[in-house]
Amino acid sequence: MSRAHMLYDDKPLESGSTSQHHWQGTFSEETASKNRDTASAQHGIIIEAVYQTHEKHYFDDAKKTRYRYWAVHLEFKSANRRTYDKFNKEIEPNLGKTKIQNSGFLNSSYKKVADGNPDILSFPQVCQLIATKTDLDAWCRPRQANCFVLYAEEDAIKDSALESGRGMRIRTRPNGPFMESFAILDTVEKRVTANYSGGATAGKSWTDNLMVAKQSKADDVVPSEANEGAGDDEWD
Repeated sequence: MSRAHMLYDDKPLESGSTSQHHWQGTFSEETASKNRDTASAQHGIIIEAVYQTHEKHYFDDAKKTRYRYWAVHLEFKSANRRTYDKFNKEIEPNLGKTKIQNSGFLNSSYKKVADGNPDILSFPQVCQLIATKTDLDAWCRPRQANCFVLYAEEDAIKDSALESGRGMRIRTRPNGPFMESFAILDTVEKRVTANYSGGATAGKSWTDNLMVAKQSKADDVVPSEANEGAGDDEWD
């Protein structure tokens, strides 16, 4: 068996397909994440990704409690650690912002570079942080490279306008693959069209009025162009 086959499941995936399971012991999102190395514990992740499809996973535990989750397949775009200030207020990360930097000796030599963000995460880092070492990892594996799976409670996500190729911005709960909140984005205009937070129904929570503004065209102006003097014909 090839390494790629071990990492990815190449079976066809039907959107909305349903699987039934039994969870050994008592289930909670917190206990499902306890197999992680405590040294790598974190507050969660903010991820920008592209929705591909989803599966439904229904299971009961030792207490006969029934749980209904969607396993959402996503293509990775970018990610940042969730960070908080001394008052425990979440600090909004720099998501894809750029700045213009001099790239040579000439005043006209400039290039766009990422605005520094020490909390940015790579795709392998995200995969490591959301792994649980439980049945959750075995029930649902990504179908392609650069893709991963997160879980959301069915009642919180079932009314969302999920479409293949649509962008999503997701906040995960600490130390696991569970969504705490998400926003569905217009992949062209980066505009929020539907969302949910903390188990509330989509469209009625923390990002109701959130707009992800386009980067100002002023950011694209090269300094040498913005401050050019008058042309030769203007001196006549």
